[in-house]
Amino acid sequence: MKNTLPGAGRVLLLLALVSAAPARAQSGPAVETPHARLLRLAGESRSKGSANAPVLVYEIADFQCPFCARFAVDAFPDIDSAYIKTGKVQWVFVNLPMPSHTQAWSASEAALCAGAVANRFWVMHDRLFVAGQEWVNAPDPAAVLARYAREAGVPMDAWQQCVAQDKVSAIILQDVIFGSRVSGTPTFIVTVGNTAQQTIVGVKSFAEWQEVLEAVLRKR
Repeated sequence: MKNTLPGAGRVLLLLALVSAAPARAQSGPAVETPHARLLRLAGESRSKGSANAPVLVYEIADFQCPFCARFAVDAFPDIDSAYIKTGKVQWVFVNLPMPSHTQAWSASEAALCAGAVANRFWVMHDRLFVAGQEWVNAPDPAAVLARYAREAGVPMDAWQQCVAQDKVSAIILQDVIFGSRVSGTPTFIVTVGNTAQQTIVGVKSFAEWQEVLEAVLRKR
């Protein structure tokens, strides 16, 4: 059954994702504050693939969730190669740090700040999931996250300022509102236009994702 995405939730998410031009006054140049620019870049950075792709998938996930890590390592690389890089699917990562996962919010900030200052969100995404519990169980998780950012080529002064001042917290809060209706992570909303074609909860193999995406692509 098709479900229309709730308008408020979609708007909240797209505020952080859409690379719209800054608002213009009746005269004079466009004005964008440094913080607004940082939020725009952070939001855009966690969107992967062509904005003109016929299918859009929202992945609602938690960096500390083991099932999310399993999907990221086992299935997502093949989805990326077959559907995202070929222009068939655009993929958006939606942060839903669970309260029981004490380091998940910090990981979301680390990845979004890497995206904001160096367009390295997906590099951090991959590192966080591949590393498993290394950063979660470390005596100083913040130091490990900083090392990941440094090794990803992120300029550290700008990244540390972004993290220390919670500059991307507005995006994470928008994500939490958008994802608040899901029952667990990972959850995926497969959409065409403004219509949700299918909601998938839990981990599926690449072969199962092929069936889902090919069916949606045929129907569009």
